[in-house]
Amino acid sequence: MNAYKKLSHRTRLALTYLGIIMVLSIAFSAIFYYESTHEVGVGFRRQANQLRGNLYFAPPSTIDRIRNDGLDHFRSMLFWRLVVLNIAMLAAGTALSLYLAEKSLEPLEEAMAAQSRFTSDAAHELRTPLTVMKTEIEVALRSNKLTGTESREILSSNLEEIIKLESLTAALLRLAKNSHETDDKNWKDEAVTDILGDAAARVAVPLKLHNMTIKLPETAVTTVHGDRDQLVELFVILLDNAIKYGSEKTQISVTAGQDDGRVDVTVSDKGIGIKETDLPHIFERFYRADQSRTKTKVATGYGLGLSVARAIVDAHKGAISATSKIGKGTTFTVSLPQ
Repeated sequence: MNAYKKLSHRTRLALTYLGIIMVLSIAFSAIFYYESTHEVGVGFRRQANQLRGNLYFAPPSTIDRIRNDGLDHFRSMLFWRLVVLNIAMLAAGTALSLYLAEKSLEPLEEAMAAQSRFTSDAAHELRTPLTVMKTEIEVALRSNKLTGTESREILSSNLEEIIKLESLTAALLRLAKNSHETDDKNWKDEAVTDILGDAAARVAVPLKLHNMTIKLPETAVTTVHGDRDQLVELFVILLDNAIKYGSEKTQISVTAGQDDGRVDVTVSDKGIGIKETDLPHIFERFYRADQSRTKTKVATGYGLGLSVARAIVDAHKGAISATSKIGKGTTFTVSLPQ
């Protein structure tokens, strides 16, 4: 038992699969052996009775011996063939069990690795503002000549770090909520133009600060079925991303259309763009593009916004993608079922 526990999870799962296969194979072989020998035995007895009734020169003992010899030969032949069959089943079952164990554990290992990365990244992001706050407070406590102005500066700095922590924890909670199975009992048909209008209203302040404008679809688009608050949050994230990384005094273009039972919405900015090597990773948690992108525009992001956006899209059984050209801008495309 101890030796079994020391085996890897993959090996133990493979042995479990193999055990199930072999139990079924041996059980089937035993039933087949019993039924076959029984039927053959009945056939030999019937044949012996016919011989006794028609062959007067053959003594009964001779007929019984021939019958028993034939039955023993059949049993022996069947037994060894089933043994060979089960050995072949053992070999094939071993290969099949290893394959099934590999396939069964792949998603679990990927999920565990993702969870480990997420925990590590979250701990790192949480530790940074806490370290800043701790350092400032320790320095202040060691000072014997702390003025009121300096105290206010420290409190102001600590407040900024607390706001960052609040923003991070809120994003983590939204991500955790959207990553679980969605309760769609209260979902409704929502007008796409209304959702986009609400999202644009929520980014009005940062939009004005960056001297940018938004061009929304002029014609009404059909509805989508989903959670209105989450869908508004989805497009707020995309619009906020376009504001942060778009060039000032430019226009963010939002288009919407329907095709084959789906609604496609695009959000395009005229900004610095995203490198081709970064595009496959932008929806990963805590992923941020190279420093040349983040340093020029936003230094306080945590790389969670697009992860939340993808979680919302996945919950609504949709798809989200991005295309970009350095120096020309980025376009996000969201496709949702009507």
